Amino acid sequence: MPLVVFMRHGQAENNVSRVLVGRHIEAHLTEQGRQQVADTAKQLKSIKIDKVYASPVIRARETADIVCKTVGIDYTIDERLYEIELGKLVGMNYEEVVTRYGNLFLKFYDEHDPVLESFGVESFTSVKKRVKSLLDEAAEKHPDRNILCVTHLDPIKAAIASLLDLKPEALYRWHIRNASLTILKHESKFYTLSGVNVMSMHRYPFE
Repeated sequence: MPLVVFMRHGQAENNVSRVLVGRHIEAHLTEQGRQQVADTAKQLKSIKIDKVYASPVIRARETADIVCKTVGIDYTIDERLYEIELGKLVGMNYEEVVTRYGNLFLKFYDEHDPVLESFGVESFTSVKKRVKSLLDEAAEKHPDRNILCVTHLDPIKAAIASLLDLKPEALYRWHIRNASLTILKHESKFYTLSGVNVMSMHRYPFE
C-alpha cells in the first residue's frame, strides 16, 4: 500500500528566534536542523521513495537537498506545499503577536477569523484545499508509488485535518516537530493516518 509522507523542514533560524518569516523572508536551516534532517533521511532509506515534492521556501528546499542526496532522487517544487501567507504579521515575533492581539494562532484553526483576514493571513480552509488537491493528485497519478512532501507546520496539520475531525484547540496544541515525518497510507481509495512526529528515537526525550 503506497505512502504519502509529509516531512517538516529541519530547525531553521526563525524557529530559534521565534520570528514569523512566512514565505518571503529567508530563514536557513541551523546546524542542528541539518543534523535533524540527516537523521530522518537515514530512516527514509528503508523504503523506496519514488517522488519528492518540496515547498519553494528556502528552509524546505535545503531540507529536500539533504534528503534527496540520501535517498538518491531529485525533487520537484510544488507551490501547494508553501508556507501559509502571513500577510502583515511577517517579521513580528511570536510572543509580540500574542501580547498585542491575543492568541491569533489558535483562531487560525477556526477557519475564518475577521482579525486574521484583516492582516492578510491565509485561511486554514485555503491551506486544506491546496493540500487536499495534492493528496487527490497523488492518489490518482501515483497510486502505487511512495511520495515524500517536504513542507511546513500548517500544511502538515491540514493533511491531518483532512482525515481527522479535530477541534481548533486540538490542532493548535498538536505540534509537528522539525524534520519529523507524518505518514499517510493510501488504502482502497482512502487515506489513513499511520504516523505523526516520526523521528530518531534519541530526540523524543528532549522534544
